[in-house]
Amino acid sequence: LEQLSTEEQNAIEELKRRTIHDLTPKLLEDPSLFYRFLKARNFNIKNAESMLRKHISFRKEYGIDTILEDYEPPEVLVKYTPSNFFGFDKEGSPVRYITIAAADIKGFLNSLKKMDIVKYNVHQIEQDMLVCKQQSEKLGKLVTTVVYIDDFRDLTFAKATNKDAIDLMKLGATIYQDNYPERIKSIYCINSSIYFTMIFSIVKMVVAPAVIEKIHVHGTEGWKEALLGVIDAKELPAFLGGERTDPDGDPLCKTVICHGGDVPEHYYLKKSKKTLYLEPGVKKLHVTRFSSANITFEITVPDSTLEWDFETKSRDIGFALYYKDKRWNSEKLVELDPKQRIATGFEPESGVYRCEKAGTYIMMFDNSYSWIYPKEIYYRATVLPPDKDSSQLHSS
Repeated sequence: LEQLSTEEQNAIEELKRRTIHDLTPKLLEDPSLFYRFLKARNFNIKNAESMLRKHISFRKEYGIDTILEDYEPPEVLVKYTPSNFFGFDKEGSPVRYITIAAADIKGFLNSLKKMDIVKYNVHQIEQDMLVCKQQSEKLGKLVTTVVYIDDFRDLTFAKATNKDAIDLMKLGATIYQDNYPERIKSIYCINSSIYFTMIFSIVKMVVAPAVIEKIHVHGTEGWKEALLGVIDAKELPAFLGGERTDPDGDPLCKTVICHGGDVPEHYYLKKSKKTLYLEPGVKKLHVTRFSSANITFEITVPDSTLEWDFETKSRDIGFALYYKDKRWNSEKLVELDPKQRIATGFEPESGVYRCEKAGTYIMMFDNSYSWIYPKEIYYRATVLPPDKDSSQLHSS
């Protein structure tokens, strides 16, 4: 902030003059407030004012000023959310570790409302902001940004295409960048695989270019060295390449890091009724024992999005997604992920996949393993053009 130009300083003063009477004392505690919102809008005062006023409304809606004092997070989120602050980087910025695949989104949504999850996420962001403030006071310099480590180990096709999970990621990204601009120092995506690219190709559509530039993507190798370049080995947990362990020597540092896991069913609010078959556009499919059935989609425009929902009348069904490129003049299918048996006892299965290539995409419902029971499937599938998601589709 000390190196601002005269023009930037004048913009800060003008934004402050326009909004000062609408800001709470809590917001005014942040010395970087006006600068951050201006920078997020390229120092366009009108756009920055609009963004800041929306943030003021957001804070009122969620009770942000007192969320750290009077909000009691649901027990299931505290116990099973794989997202934790564990220490600082070499410059004093907080570091938060998130295990993407370890979050049981289905379990959370069966136990809570979606907005409960959103509010808990905001609560965690505010905790990190408080740590930034404390670090600023401790170090005698302004600490305003957070380092994020997003671990994609154990990510599967089912999790990478889960529509509920992707919708929450997109919502979380939008809330963060709209209300906490210039708070991200860097994001390290580690253990990234082909499944990471599936998620990222969709989520990045709502992520600002300035945030994209702060993302560092690593596969299964090289990320430990990258983390040690910015985080001291004594601060970094051993399972992430550092030297830190729990007092009992546990390298997973479970005293400070929750590694997630499946949400026990006793947290579930109730077993949901199967109602997908009552909704418009839903089709019925009968799959006899020892057989399978295919649903084919001809994708002519690259980067189109395939979305689906399905449920079985009873028991489980095998599900897989395949791709065939007509240019090959072959019936050979590319298996995007091995078949897996899916039960829809608590809710329909929802998925989304970005079709980066034109060609034939095939959803397979497999009942070849069943010796006795035929399966009745209710499904709905939609192909959306590039840069349009289902929320945009329904609102138009």
